[in-house]
Amino acid sequence: MDLSERKKKILSAVIETNIKSNQTEAVSSKQLQEEYMPKVSSATIRNELNALEEMGFLTHLHTSSGRVPTREGYEKYTSELMEEKKLSESEKETIKSNFSSKLLSLRDIIEKSAKTISKATNYTSIVYAERANKAIIKDIKFYPVSRTTQLVVVVTSDRVINELSNLGTNDENDLNSASAILRDLFVDKPLSLIINKDFRDKVVTKELQKYKVVFDKVIEIIESNEQNYLGDISIAGKDKLMDYPEFNNTEKLKKAVSLFEDKDSIIPLIKNGDDLELSINVGSDKSGLEDCSLVTITCNLNDEKHITAGVIGPMRMDYQKAVSVLKEVAYTIENTLAENQGDENER
Repeated sequence: MDLSERKKKILSAVIETNIKSNQTEAVSSKQLQEEYMPKVSSATIRNELNALEEMGFLTHLHTSSGRVPTREGYEKYTSELMEEKKLSESEKETIKSNFSSKLLSLRDIIEKSAKTISKATNYTSIVYAERANKAIIKDIKFYPVSRTTQLVVVVTSDRVINELSNLGTNDENDLNSASAILRDLFVDKPLSLIINKDFRDKVVTKELQKYKVVFDKVIEIIESNEQNYLGDISIAGKDKLMDYPEFNNTEKLKKAVSLFEDKDSIIPLIKNGDDLELSINVGSDKSGLEDCSLVTITCNLNDEKHITAGVIGPMRMDYQKAVSVLKEVAYTIENTLAENQGDENER
């Protein structure tokens, strides 16, 4: 729906005033005239507000009150009207300083990113590194723990799998021989291939028959881990929603907190960006939380892995600030990982 330039200015002014107030109060025509459009009469502004309400972008709480944005109004604003808001050099430097340590692990980067975003935006932040579809085996080792139990350690390109199991033998020589054979068979091969039945049938040679119990147990551990492993996720600022009047309602707050505690629910939520670099979802359809919005950005690290960072806040969110912070953090993550990779190559 096309809007005149004046309607665009008024809608943006209502939304930005509503956001800055940190309240759910309505914005009046007099306030708009004084702060944004001193040369336009109050009557003209009221007419434009009425028109924007008829279009579904604004509503009013009481007959004589000013206007507040609707979900459709916020969607119009974020998709067409919102101007980019650059961070100050000081804000950029603060974000960068949180990633100054050398050779940070991916997990460290995820946790630092979540804390940095939450602090900079004052919203709940979620950072998720999706599992690598092409993760490969790097090493396999067995360690006796008791007479009947061994620790199986499988090192992959994106994680370390540790699990106690009964491999059918506790003899150190047998365990060393079995791990050597499995390393020859599995190292530098993707997990997806290793758990493939056709591949397993081909590699069970006469030499491996002696260690078939070990082989089957390791395959079982890898397969189970692959099915359950969704990726690394970090959530920061779970209590930030309490700062906003929209969440004075105890039930709303409890629903939000319960969502943040459920990894199976939060991961599909953060992945709802449809592979877009930047995604803004206004309202409850995507987040499952009433009066909430979700803004996410995706960093493509390589062909195998990407990180998605996002913030959840009230629908009356400072979208400009959220987008600016997420873009700067995404840029910093990419640079940090590139520098870390360069340092590792030098070593």
